[in-house]
Amino acid sequence: MELIRQPSQFARLGDCLKENLSSGQWTNFRAAIAFVKRSGTRHVAPALTAFSQAANVEIIAGVDHGGTSAEGLRDLLDAVSPKGKVIVFHNRLPLTFHPKVYLFANSSAAELMIGSGNLTEGGLFTNYEAGIRIALDLAKPGDAAILRSIEDALNAWADLSSGIALTLDDHLLARLGELGLAPSEASLAAAGAGAQPRDRRNRAPTHESPFAARSEPRAPLFERHGSTPTESAKRPRLPEGAVVPPSRSSERYEYRGFVMTLQHTDVGVGQTTAGTSRRSPEIFVPLAARDAYPGFWDWPSAFEPDPKKPGKSDRSGVRFRLGGKIVVVNMMNWPDKHDFRLRSGTLRSAGNIGDILRLEKADSSSDWDYEAEVIRPRTNRYSMYMAKCQKSVHNSKKKYGYY
Repeated sequence: MELIRQPSQFARLGDCLKENLSSGQWTNFRAAIAFVKRSGTRHVAPALTAFSQAANVEIIAGVDHGGTSAEGLRDLLDAVSPKGKVIVFHNRLPLTFHPKVYLFANSSAAELMIGSGNLTEGGLFTNYEAGIRIALDLAKPGDAAILRSIEDALNAWADLSSGIALTLDDHLLARLGELGLAPSEASLAAAGAGAQPRDRRNRAPTHESPFAARSEPRAPLFERHGSTPTESAKRPRLPEGAVVPPSRSSERYEYRGFVMTLQHTDVGVGQTTAGTSRRSPEIFVPLAARDAYPGFWDWPSAFEPDPKKPGKSDRSGVRFRLGGKIVVVNMMNWPDKHDFRLRSGTLRSAGNIGDILRLEKADSSSDWDYEAEVIRPRTNRYSMYMAKCQKSVHNSKKKYGYY
């Protein structure tokens, strides 16, 4: 067993990979890597190309947070073709693929490198990184068990039936670029220089992504000192791998998305009454919809009482990402009319009667709180999201649902 520590002059992760690829000792190479860029692939591509001509290669690469470039994936695909395989891993839910595992094996031995280094120049050579290099003798039952556990993990991540792992080819590579999941290195450089805002999640919109949304176990609940978990926090989680059908949209599970049809009170310049001044532009969410899953709105934990109006509570400064721009929304509980409102002129004016408002909760690494979209009738996605609007509202044509 050996510690891989960087930066240093020797025994860096990149040196270990090049050594093993060129040794002629191994018949199999498998890896699972969070981020891949050309700065890293250019160091190993020649040795990987030669290795793949005589041995088996399978590389699983993540495409979260803009950490993997189109050029990096192209280099891997070219290096292992035609015999080897590159698999792209991405969960549509805000869960990051983050392993760094490199495994060489033959019938009698294996060598494992696992640590913090990605397939980037920094991860291979120049970043402050650490990892473990472990030699396994497969004649020893304990070493063979370690190999089986590593291969079990790699097999699970490479499982194409999960919907969150797809085999990379030219078509998928082009699609990943279109969706921003594998941006070009030029665009990443421009974003880093401040030329344009960067989508830190790099997560494709739900309706466009070729990847599935798969629920995984959540972190355990915790209690702050002197308090108890909120009612929404106490609700049961979906079991690992579960998919939420639309028919369960009001049950007590954790959902990422909300859809609602817009009616005349939700669109235009703001609700008006004859003989009165124009009222604030708001979208009206039924209390039943809010209370079906309060956790989606962070109700009531993120709301503060309005000292000027008894019974009114506000969650101010909520950031919605609508059409690539950030819109600031005020969420409020309105006691007079017994409803829940989203106040934003931009958000309200984006829709028309009969459109569907889709909100998807962002993960904590994002610069916004919700992804927002207005879906028009007679578009390809309208019928799909309309099918998720399972719940009706009394004395209204409005429908809503969670997914």
